[in-house]
Amino acid sequence: MKIIDNKGRIFGLINIIDLTVLLIFVLLIVGGGYKLSKSKPNVVAEGQKVLVKLEISNVRKPTVDGIEEGAILYHYDRGQVFGKIVEKKVKNFKEAVTTSDGKIVMADVPGKYVIDLTVEADAVITDQVIIVGGEHTRIGTQFRLKNKNVAVFATVLGIEIKAD
Repeated sequence: MKIIDNKGRIFGLINIIDLTVLLIFVLLIVGGGYKLSKSKPNVVAEGQKVLVKLEISNVRKPTVDGIEEGAILYHYDRGQVFGKIVEKKVKNFKEAVTTSDGKIVMADVPGKYVIDLTVEADAVITDQVIIVGGEHTRIGTQFRLKNKNVAVFATVLGIEIKAD
């Protein structure tokens, strides 16, 4: 008895194409079952206070003036509260410039600023992620945030869990 007969069936029972489709279907079911059975992240703390360090870069003076300590920031698209601004530091925006002798130096850009914010926020902390305002929040993440005066892009520079 041959493994594949003249009709292309394995051991005369099933067509090779049908077997391939059946194996793919079984693998999809097994993979889906595995993904569903994986444990969900353990919630370490819910409603925990965190301090999120944000940087808003390359903005003009009206944007600087529109961001005030004590103001509430919201996610731009979702409208959920991100947190309350507890500290604001402003510095000049710098850009790489080539000097006449060929060196590259960081020079102030007139009329442009960088805003460093510390925002106090409520977070859900799991063993895998910190969630602020319904969004996964990690260092390097960029959010579009707003308040009643401005809408800006802010990059997360750090997250610190506040001690009780």
